[in-house]
Amino acid sequence: MRTIKLVLEYDGTAYAGWQIQPHDPTVQGVLKNAVELVMNHPIILNGASRTDAGVHAHCQVAAFQTSSERPIPDIMKGLNAMLPADIRICHAEEVHPGFHPRAEAIAKTYRYALFSGRKLPVFQHPYCTRIRGRINLEKMEKGAQYFLGTHDFSSFRSAHCSARTTIRKISESHFNKLQNDHLEYIISGNRFLHNMVRIIVGTLIWIGQGKMMAEDLPALFEKKDRRFAGPTAPAKGLFLENIRLKEDEKW
Repeated sequence: MRTIKLVLEYDGTAYAGWQIQPHDPTVQGVLKNAVELVMNHPIILNGASRTDAGVHAHCQVAAFQTSSERPIPDIMKGLNAMLPADIRICHAEEVHPGFHPRAEAIAKTYRYALFSGRKLPVFQHPYCTRIRGRINLEKMEKGAQYFLGTHDFSSFRSAHCSARTTIRKISESHFNKLQNDHLEYIISGNRFLHNMVRIIVGTLIWIGQGKMMAEDLPALFEKKDRRFAGPTAPAKGLFLENIRLKEDEKW
């Protein structure tokens, strides 16, 4: 059996997340169906990250096994011909047996797109969240620094999160100020809890609006209570930007 690794990007607007669900369209479900048609046999498709409904990806990693000897270029061409326009395979290769994207992933980077102006451009509406009212970016940046390091993120996960441990290590947390009132928040870590990035963004927006102080964050970690953190930011502004594997690959 050959193990084929896929690197893909997708617009998550039309999907109920990555993971297969019984009644709703998902990225994993659509991709699995395409792979089975191209390879002409049933497959098990594994992914590196379970993005939520409406979340996008510039770099998702998936893998499947096949007994087919079909060349990699033909597999990639066939998949992109079968997939809808909002999912695309960017890279494909054969990897070592036993490769599993989730086990191989050692770090993930997310980007959240924000707009602080009065009128968000129409064609950016599906991929960016507008912050209402004035914000203090300096305070938000100060707040972002408190997330660096290893913490218990119980206050920053959804009520539906079933993770066994809430300890996570964050290696990157900062804002970039872009042109025309656009901002982006970048966060990298070893793993993330359900809705963790979106709750962090909502909390940082609160800090920027003066509803919370950056200095309140250490106490919020100690509370381990979701009720004290900010709102969950909309899914549409969140992108899975990069996944670093044990081989230190970046796409």
